[in-house]
Amino acid sequence: MVNTRSFHGDLSLLSAVNLFQLIGLASLSGHMKMSCARNSIHFIFSDGKLSYASSRVGHKKIGQFLLESRLITTEQLKICLAEQKTAEKWQKLGSIAVKNGYLQESHLTNLFYEQLKEAIFEVITWEEGRFTFVDTSPLTEEDIVLEENIEPLLMQAVILIDGPVADKPLAG
Repeated sequence: MVNTRSFHGDLSLLSAVNLFQLIGLASLSGHMKMSCARNSIHFIFSDGKLSYASSRVGHKKIGQFLLESRLITTEQLKICLAEQKTAEKWQKLGSIAVKNGYLQESHLTNLFYEQLKEAIFEVITWEEGRFTFVDTSPLTEEDIVLEENIEPLLMQAVILIDGPVADKPLAG
């Protein structure tokens, strides 16, 4: 029997910012699902660092991101999808595009980073909702595309939400 630890709760009692900090400081590995009335977002952590995020609402598949960013053509995407479908062992679409020379690994990493930022920026604005974290084994090297420290991302999100300091009236 595998011993997994989990915890869950209410985002009105423990904010997303505090939750992310807790996971980062404790260097936890696992899957976290956060949901509110309008969306649900799934995060994967490896040793306290963010590795992946996807959103139920507005989530774009990697192929759509690649096309919109003009990193690959529609024809190249079709070739990659066909290769993914016919391969003996399942492969990630981005990995196929890199292997075929359609894009560089750094472009793929940047796309995943932007997707991760969008998800974080959204959940830290939630005042209500639920979360569930399930402790799992750390991801393998093959699975990890990103290993982002949460603190800089949280700071970017807070600055974005608060707006420029120059627009704030001085207290007093």
